[in-house]
Amino acid sequence: MSNISINDFTLAVITTDRNMSFTGGCPVFYASDDDDMQEKAMLMAKCVDGVVHQIGKETLIVVKH
Repeated sequence: MSNISINDFTLAVITTDRNMSFTGGCPVFYASDDDDMQEKAMLMAKCVDGVVHQIGKETLIVVKH
């Protein structure tokens, strides 16, 4: 059995923090404000049948469970 990590299921990172860098291999999308971040995350989740999770005040991730 292979090891599975969170990066295997993280489809996108959406953040308002322009200084954030993510080396997990999934795309990072920068939002202009909280409303833009929420809108981008929900649209992406809908497109890939994923779920949005907040991992910080300025950061959301879209994952596939």
